[in-house]
Amino acid sequence: MGSGSVENLVRRADLIDAPGGWVASGVFQFSGATYSVEFTNETGLLECLDMMMSLPRKPGTPRCTLRPRRWAPKGPEVPPSSLRFDYDSERDVAAAVCLVCDRAGNVHAWMTRGEAGRDDVALTHDSWNPDDTRFPPESFVTVAQLRELVTQWAFGDVLPPPAVEWTVELPDDIGWL
Repeated sequence: MGSGSVENLVRRADLIDAPGGWVASGVFQFSGATYSVEFTNETGLLECLDMMMSLPRKPGTPRCTLRPRRWAPKGPEVPPSSLRFDYDSERDVAAAVCLVCDRAGNVHAWMTRGEAGRDDVALTHDSWNPDDTRFPPESFVTVAQLRELVTQWAFGDVLPPPAVEWTVELPDDIGWL
């Protein structure tokens, strides 16, 4: 098991107050269909990932958000945490970017760091701007690690998820905040 950037961890309690609990959700965009899913437990999340990864055509970049259950943002919506990832099930590689906005209004950004890099795979964290948002090969982790980190992101207490190593990124460099 990897370890996150210890000096830059953000606990879920350091996000914003969530008296009604947290909601982890995802938007998965396929050709001709967009699915919005709310994850109620780890089993449901893993079933959703397994189903999505078993399809012959993968979706656009999955976009996940973590927010308080009774969240009513004022102005443009910036959820307390966002996770975007891409994968290639056939080649067993994946990568992710995690953004977090803490209670003080600071934005933190991380990108996975792994040893599964391949030059013959192109992964992106923004389907609408793929040329500008390619994951570098040094960010590639395995699909099993991706499944674990998505589960930890949705239901764990620490961000970024400790399932893998992460590198600190500048939020502006991510480009879709």
